[in-house]
Amino acid sequence: MVNIQMVFKLFITILLLVFSKDLAAKNIEIYPKDETEPVFSSGDAADDPAFWFNQKDPPKSVIFGTDKKAGLHSFSLSGKRIQFIPSGKINNIDSRSGYNFGAKNFSILAGSNASNNSIIIYLINEDGIIEKLNKNEFKTELEGIYGLCMYKSSKSKATYIFVSDAITLTINQYRVLNFFPIKTQLVREIKTDSTSEGCVADDESGILYFSQEDENSGVYFIDAEPKDHEIDILDNINENGGNINGDTEGLAILNHPVGKLLIASSQGSSDFTVYNLSNKNKFIGRFSIGKDNEIDGVSRTDGIEIYTGYINEDYESGILIAQDDMNMATFNLDGVSLQAKKINQNFKLVPIKQIVENFLD
Repeated sequence: MVNIQMVFKLFITILLLVFSKDLAAKNIEIYPKDETEPVFSSGDAADDPAFWFNQKDPPKSVIFGTDKKAGLHSFSLSGKRIQFIPSGKINNIDSRSGYNFGAKNFSILAGSNASNNSIIIYLINEDGIIEKLNKNEFKTELEGIYGLCMYKSSKSKATYIFVSDAITLTINQYRVLNFFPIKTQLVREIKTDSTSEGCVADDESGILYFSQEDENSGVYFIDAEPKDHEIDILDNINENGGNINGDTEGLAILNHPVGKLLIASSQGSSDFTVYNLSNKNKFIGRFSIGKDNEIDGVSRTDGIEIYTGYINEDYESGILIAQDDMNMATFNLDGVSLQAKKINQNFKLVPIKQIVENFLD
């Protein structure tokens, strides 16, 4: 005779084993504190942000964001536009600081320029202003330049630029030999399985994380030093047994004293997956960015950026910057604030304290 109670317990045990990772994972909503002014181009235009920390005056730090149809914007922490630099179809950007030329200190912002398959180098002065370009860029041998991120090696002290190609499905690694004028050396080609755009390099651990789209959507990683290394997978889409609900796009690292997280934007599901880099890259949950007062939420995010550390009272632990695909303006109707008008895309600004409190407790 079959013991129904034992069968039921066994069934429940199997369910718990199968879905334990989902039951343990967190799924929360966080909210923006501010947003940038819209980019100038209409349609799918805003793409990737970067952050420059002002060591002399942190509240005057600068947010950079691309308009991939026209050039580069910079914004204050309140979202007000500071500069616009017409530069062509700048898609992805990344920055590093701590460079000097004689007595002058400067930071570097690198961008992938789809107008001519080049990498463009912007100089950021000590006040966060982009100085005269003088066409400081080099044309790559790539056919469809796409994603980009930088890596400053703690081992060799060299600076590298990773740039992906949407046609050949490769990520090329260039060593920067000189910034002004820009001179580089191709030191490695990483072959990917599908289109890759988002990437972030962890200067501390020397690891490059990159995302792939389409049928091989997921998060992958490889040693950032220019040697022959195997590619490892960190996570992939639901259909392949992973935790990602759609195309993986932007990647950013949250390096907090309590622990280190990798954040990945899932464009198809308008949310973000979270991985604990301090604990075997474990998937620990996801979050979305919802509407807060007159600032609309975030949908179908492309590029993201994170800075960890005190900036001002609004961003006491740091800031998450996320591209917003569908930016909505507000209007008042009989004293009620409504959101119903779609305007040009922009970037939402989120205190990372909300992430730290929920995922690094």
